[in-house]
Amino acid sequence: MSWRDRLVPASFRGVGFWVDQAKTPVGRKGQLHEYPQRDLPFFEDLGQQAKTHDLTAFIVGPDCLEQRDKLLKALEQGSGELAHPWLGRLQVKVGECDMTHTRQDGGLVTFTLKFYPDLPLPFPTATVSTQKVLLAKADTLLGSAVARFEQAMTLIKAARIGIANLRNSLTGVYEVIKEQLQPLIDQYREITELVKAVKELPKEVAAEFKGLLGDIKELKAFAKEGYRGVIADVSQQLEAIRKADAPKITTGTDTNAAAQAVANLVQDTLIVKVAQWVGSMPVATRPVKLTSTTTVAQQADKPVVRAEVPVNDDITHLLKQVEEVLQGAEYKADPAHYQAIADVKDAIGAHLKAVASSGVRLISKSFQESFPAVVVAYKQFADATRVNEVTQRNGINHPGFSPNDVKVSRE
Repeated sequence: MSWRDRLVPASFRGVGFWVDQAKTPVGRKGQLHEYPQRDLPFFEDLGQQAKTHDLTAFIVGPDCLEQRDKLLKALEQGSGELAHPWLGRLQVKVGECDMTHTRQDGGLVTFTLKFYPDLPLPFPTATVSTQKVLLAKADTLLGSAVARFEQAMTLIKAARIGIANLRNSLTGVYEVIKEQLQPLIDQYREITELVKAVKELPKEVAAEFKGLLGDIKELKAFAKEGYRGVIADVSQQLEAIRKADAPKITTGTDTNAAAQAVANLVQDTLIVKVAQWVGSMPVATRPVKLTSTTTVAQQADKPVVRAEVPVNDDITHLLKQVEEVLQGAEYKADPAHYQAIADVKDAIGAHLKAVASSGVRLISKSFQESFPAVVVAYKQFADATRVNEVTQRNGINHPGFSPNDVKVSRE
């Protein structure tokens, strides 16, 4: 098949015409900078050239005026399909056009046509906010936790609860409360007060725990912590969840049940806290690679400011920890509460996977000599202010000496 056989009959919105010449800009557009006393100019790339189509067209024949009117009507529509002889079928918008009649060229109407690319309008698409789903599931779990505690306490005969045994059983739980749920210490300054409240006012105890988490999202702002800070805090909470379980005692069924109910309530509260902190981590935008590297002296005067991006490996490791801890909580739950914990676990997994997908991976960098951590940060990121990231991730004892092989995030 020759090139002539591959030509497409020219038309716009189904109205045909002949084409003498077609011109389309290609390549890149930009700005050429030329400086006094310098021999080398600099071309600044401003992106790809817009594919405008300039056609020199004509209509000829005894019915040229009728065909002209049809083409004029089509051009006035503003947009449509252009059958380009050499480029095929294109969706275009009509630009500035000229029409020419001459007495000498009777039966001929010439056109200078300009068409611009008409990209299809993107339709809005709905995406699930894993953050909002997670926070909603966390609220549901909190309600289920309070209901489980109150139901457990209604089945316990308060008169049979041994204060001394309950206090001894809740020692570890109270330590977790002091470390992780500090606002509750204002209500229960010592373990004895907590034990008396559990025995005499269980509904008030449940209300205190529920009210504690009302504004927890405001207490832990992501902007202050960043990804690494939130991950560290969540890991600490997961360790507290493991500790917050009442030891089994051999005397007093009701005492043992009350201790376990309090322990479960504390664990559930910490799980909700973990869910809300995880929900504070946003899905990051893709990092933009720096096009130039400023000197260390310039960075000391004006540090590089870039949005923080999560490290995929850190988020994946955190997800494994969360799943392990929440699986232990599921084993102790009744069917209804099991479903609430499972929903939170799934929501945390979905959100952490979304966060991880927006992150960067760790890579190993090898150097022939041992550099200070600040030099490693500058060489890898072109940003000396990220020296703490290098020292923490590689466990460097002295920032002046780093190993020859270091782990850094890939950007």
